[in-house]
Amino acid sequence: MKKQIIFLGLLAWFLLKVLSAHAAGNDVRFMTECEPGQERISLSFVGDILVHEALYRAVVKGTQNFSQIWRHTDSLMTKAHFSVGNLEGPAAMGVDRRGRDHGDVGFIYDEVVYSGSNFSFNYHPRILRDLQRSGYDLLTVANNHSLDRASLGIDKTIDAARAIGLPTVGIRKASERNAPFYEVVSVGGLRVAFLGCTEMSNGHSDSKDQLLFCYKAPEKMVELIRDISSRSDVDALILLPHWGQEYKHAPDSRQKSYARKYLEAGATAIIGSHPHVLQPWEKYVTKDGRETLIAYSLGNFVAGQAGVARKTGVVVYLGLVKEGGRARIFGTAYTPTYREGTEIWPVTKNKEALEHAASLFGSERRLSPDGALMNFLCQKKM
Repeated sequence: MKKQIIFLGLLAWFLLKVLSAHAAGNDVRFMTECEPGQERISLSFVGDILVHEALYRAVVKGTQNFSQIWRHTDSLMTKAHFSVGNLEGPAAMGVDRRGRDHGDVGFIYDEVVYSGSNFSFNYHPRILRDLQRSGYDLLTVANNHSLDRASLGIDKTIDAARAIGLPTVGIRKASERNAPFYEVVSVGGLRVAFLGCTEMSNGHSDSKDQLLFCYKAPEKMVELIRDISSRSDVDALILLPHWGQEYKHAPDSRQKSYARKYLEAGATAIIGSHPHVLQPWEKYVTKDGRETLIAYSLGNFVAGQAGVARKTGVVVYLGLVKEGGRARIFGTAYTPTYREGTEIWPVTKNKEALEHAASLFGSERRLSPDGALMNFLCQKKM
């Protein structure tokens, strides 16, 4: 009996240690300090922007401005120096799912040209302008829905984005076979490269080599990341993969393995999407001593799916400072978002959503919607 009590006691202690370690692991901390005179910047990221039918129809019947869906979260974007979104699906004017061009059919929802259901998505290109006006500075468009309007859909999406000066990554035009899948942008005093990729294309053929795949040629991905990160005009590289298993809160073995390979190759941070639910973040220290970040999935930002897990997303913030010729992460933060009806809101009082986000991202680095971002990023002790 005494041995059984001792065994149960040890088992309880072990389980407590495991659970405590897991909880602590969600509260990521970085060693780099904020000092006067530094060149510091902040970046923000959101997860899947997937305009399902109910949301799309509400926009058509309402303001005909897509930002009516996410307008309550605009202040979360504009508090960062540079904001990145993941647009899941093409924004190709007039193109149906067979890749045929019908021209400008107007701002409608018809399930032929513009659709948000049945695993086939296409948005009126006005969505690009609306995202830009809400504070988004760059979009990754490499995902499993990129080819929902065939090759022409990618071409038209890029053309529409270029017309308003909004950079896109992870895709390229059919006529530009050697165009890069990344963009290097100036943010404050830093030069940051953003690279998008996708795990799959839902069976659609990428016959014109317009999509960058995360796993199809991993050795080429490693070489590409190494080449970009070693450029003299690049201070940091952010990889934006569309990957993982839908509705799973834990990253799969490929996500874990390739994340480390790509960080070792030179990436500064990896910010993932696709599972439509949150997956955790973690700090990873490379063999050369760099502190890097993996956020496996930011969940849904805009989506019409049901349930707390699929209605809760996070805005992730990343603080970068230039030291010794390279950018280092000095802090992270996140703010949960939640869909109520056909609108997205910052979470302030929804206990269930807050607890769900904290179970994967911890509570220490949660920034209130009206919180001062840079001061929070610089804080080391909470």
